[in-house]
Amino acid sequence: MNAIEIVAETCPECGAPLVHALDCWGQLGAMIAWEWQDPELMAQHFLTIASYNLQHPAQFTAEALAGLREQFIDHLDNGVPIQEIRRRVSSLAEGNTKVLIPAADRHPVLHHWPMSIADVYLPDQPAAAADRVKAWAASIRTELRRG
Repeated sequence: MNAIEIVAETCPECGAPLVHALDCWGQLGAMIAWEWQDPELMAQHFLTIASYNLQHPAQFTAEALAGLREQFIDHLDNGVPIQEIRRRVSSLAEGNTKVLIPAADRHPVLHHWPMSIADVYLPDQPAAAADRVKAWAASIRTELRRG
């Protein structure tokens, strides 16, 4: 017997639609694959991952989410370099620090974002992806100011 995975037409957490049969996680994977061919996009890796994770908070502990939000804002608002963020985060993640909550305890809540990964991942259009990531991050920052 084969199990058939049913994928929702939109993400129950970020609201992103399927793009070429890829859910938002698959779209993120495709974006990361593009990074290897695009140094400009690779330079935005932190914003890509942080933006995605901020739009999918149900998987994280409250402490991990607060820390991510703080580093994201500090980078965007104050220009804190990625190397400094890595240094900060490595000291926070020492030992048995948990950042993910068990899958059974995750309860996604739909949030309507002005942009999602589906606005950034444009199939067969890796050109200008770095600019789209920056716009995505800026839109999330605007939403965080409101809420």
